[in-house]
Amino acid sequence: MSNFFRPAISLLFKNIPPGHPSITNITLNLLANLFGLGNAATPLGLKAMEDLQTLNPEPDTVTFEMMLFLVINTSSVQLIPFTVIGLLASYGGRNPNIVILPTLIATVISSAAAVGILLLFQKFRGKAG
Repeated sequence: MSNFFRPAISLLFKNIPPGHPSITNITLNLLANLFGLGNAATPLGLKAMEDLQTLNPEPDTVTFEMMLFLVINTSSVQLIPFTVIGLLASYGGRNPNIVILPTLIATVISSAAAVGILLLFQKFRGKAG
């Protein structure tokens, strides 16, 4: 799955050289978040940030790619919210899967808004990404 999503990630993170290990870690982190596996996503996110730091010419500042990753990771699109489904099922919910579509819609909207706001701030700040 990582190889399938790699072109989309490379398109989003244009300043990361092809084949850089951060692309793999970013992709795996976002896929873990997509499937609602936050505990698995955390170490991958930390590793992705470490890898992104190796590309940073100014170690005391944050690059646009780091900000973009943080925004996408924080808003994290979720396809299947396993934790919520598990809680609903454990409390006797008749149809715990009912939360999948609303969760997907809400997280796609929040991620799009978060990236849009980041791009808006970048434009007003006058820095090229």
